[in-house]
Amino acid sequence: MAISLRYALAGLAAGSITGILGSGGGLILVPLLTRLSKEDSSRVFPYSLSIMLPICFCSLLLQNGFSGVSLQESLPYLLGGAIGGFLSLAVSKRISPLWLHRFFGCILLWSGFRCLFS
Repeated sequence: MAISLRYALAGLAAGSITGILGSGGGLILVPLLTRLSKEDSSRVFPYSLSIMLPICFCSLLLQNGFSGVSLQESLPYLLGGAIGGFLSLAVSKRISPLWLHRFFGCILLWSGFRCLFS
Protein backbone atom coordinates (compact mmCIF):
# COMPACT_ATOMS: atom_id res chain seq x y z
CA MET A 1 0.00 0.00 0.00
CA ALA A 2 1.39 3.40 -0.93
CA ILE A 3 2.60 5.63 1.90
CA SER A 4 0.21 8.47 1.03
CA LEU A 5 -2.75 6.07 1.15
CA ARG A 6 -1.63 4.89 4.58
CA TYR A 7 -1.45 8.49 5.78
CA ALA A 8 -4.91 9.15 4.33
CA LEU A 9 -6.27 6.11 6.18
CA ALA A 10 -4.64 7.32 9.41
CA GLY A 11 -6.32 10.70 8.89
CA LEU A 12 -9.61 8.94 8.19
CA ALA A 13 -9.32 7.02 11.46
CA ALA A 14 -8.50 10.17 13.43
CA GLY A 15 -11.30 12.13 11.79
CA SER A 16 -13.79 9.34 12.41
CA ILE A 17 -12.92 9.08 16.10
CA THR A 18 -13.11 12.86 16.47
CA GLY A 19 -16.42 13.01 14.62
CA ILE A 20 -17.98 10.25 16.71
CA LEU A 21 -16.60 11.20 20.12
CA GLY A 22 -15.95 14.92 19.72
CA SER A 23 -12.23 14.44 20.42
CA GLY A 24 -9.64 11.72 20.75
CA GLY A 25 -8.44 11.45 17.18
CA GLY A 26 -4.99 12.65 18.17
CA LEU A 27 -4.70 9.78 20.62
CA ILE A 28 -4.70 7.31 17.77
CA LEU A 29 -3.04 9.56 15.21
CA VAL A 30 0.27 9.88 17.08
CA PRO A 31 0.94 6.13 17.31
CA LEU A 32 -0.21 5.62 13.71
CA LEU A 33 2.04 8.39 12.35
CA THR A 34 4.96 7.20 14.46
CA ARG A 35 4.61 3.71 13.05
CA LEU A 36 3.94 4.78 9.45
CA SER A 37 6.62 7.44 9.17
CA LYS A 38 9.17 5.71 11.41
CA GLU A 39 9.89 9.15 12.84
CA ASP A 40 10.55 9.98 16.47
CA SER A 41 7.42 10.99 18.33
CA SER A 42 8.89 14.44 19.02
CA ARG A 43 8.69 15.05 15.25
CA VAL A 44 5.26 13.46 14.93
CA PHE A 45 3.48 15.52 17.62
CA PRO A 46 3.56 18.81 15.64
CA TYR A 47 2.25 17.02 12.56
CA SER A 48 -0.51 15.47 14.62
CA LEU A 49 -1.52 18.88 15.93
CA SER A 50 -1.51 20.40 12.46
CA ILE A 51 -3.67 17.54 11.20
CA MET A 52 -6.08 17.58 14.14
CA LEU A 53 -6.70 21.34 14.10
CA PRO A 54 -8.73 21.35 10.86
CA ILE A 55 -10.41 18.05 11.80
CA CYS A 56 -11.48 19.51 15.15
CA PHE A 57 -12.66 22.70 13.48
CA CYS A 58 -14.84 20.73 11.05
CA SER A 59 -16.16 18.63 13.92
CA LEU A 60 -16.94 21.80 15.87
CA LEU A 61 -18.89 23.28 12.97
CA LEU A 62 -20.90 20.11 12.51
CA GLN A 63 -21.49 19.46 16.22
CA ASN A 64 -22.32 23.08 17.01
CA GLY A 65 -25.30 22.90 14.69
CA PHE A 66 -26.69 19.97 16.64
CA SER A 67 -25.77 20.81 20.23
CA GLY A 68 -26.44 24.55 20.42
CA VAL A 69 -23.22 25.30 22.34
CA SER A 70 -22.01 28.81 21.63
CA LEU A 71 -18.41 29.65 20.90
CA GLN A 72 -18.57 32.36 23.56
CA GLU A 73 -19.09 29.70 26.21
CA SER A 74 -15.99 27.91 24.92
CA LEU A 75 -13.63 30.91 25.07
CA PRO A 76 -12.47 30.40 28.70
CA TYR A 77 -11.55 26.81 27.86
CA LEU A 78 -9.72 27.94 24.74
CA LEU A 79 -7.71 30.45 26.74
CA GLY A 80 -6.82 27.84 29.36
CA GLY A 81 -5.96 25.34 26.65
CA ALA A 82 -3.66 27.82 24.89
CA ILE A 83 -1.84 28.63 28.12
CA GLY A 84 -1.57 24.93 28.95
CA GLY A 85 -0.22 24.22 25.49
CA PHE A 86 2.53 26.81 25.81
CA LEU A 87 3.50 25.68 29.30
CA SER A 88 3.51 21.99 28.42
CA LEU A 89 5.65 22.67 25.35
CA ALA A 90 8.29 24.25 27.56
CA VAL A 91 8.14 21.33 29.99
CA SER A 92 8.14 18.64 27.29
CA LYS A 93 11.43 19.96 25.87
CA ARG A 94 13.08 19.04 29.18
CA ILE A 95 11.63 15.53 29.49
CA SER A 96 13.12 12.49 27.78
CA PRO A 97 11.11 10.86 24.98
CA LEU A 98 10.87 7.67 27.07
CA TRP A 99 9.02 9.50 29.86
CA LEU A 100 6.84 11.32 27.35
CA HIS A 101 5.86 7.94 25.89
CA ARG A 102 5.09 6.61 29.35
CA PHE A 103 3.00 9.67 30.16
CA PHE A 104 1.15 9.31 26.85
CA GLY A 105 0.55 5.62 27.62
CA CYS A 106 -0.89 6.54 31.03
CA ILE A 107 -3.23 9.05 29.38
CA LEU A 108 -4.37 6.36 26.94
CA LEU A 109 -4.99 3.90 29.78
CA TRP A 110 -6.85 6.49 31.84
CA SER A 111 -8.97 7.47 28.83
CA GLY A 112 -9.77 3.85 28.10
CA PHE A 113 -10.65 3.16 31.72
CA ARG A 114 -13.00 6.13 31.81
CA CYS A 115 -14.67 5.07 28.57
CA LEU A 116 -15.18 1.53 29.80
CA PHE A 117 -16.50 2.38 33.26
CA SER A 118 -18.40 5.63 32.88
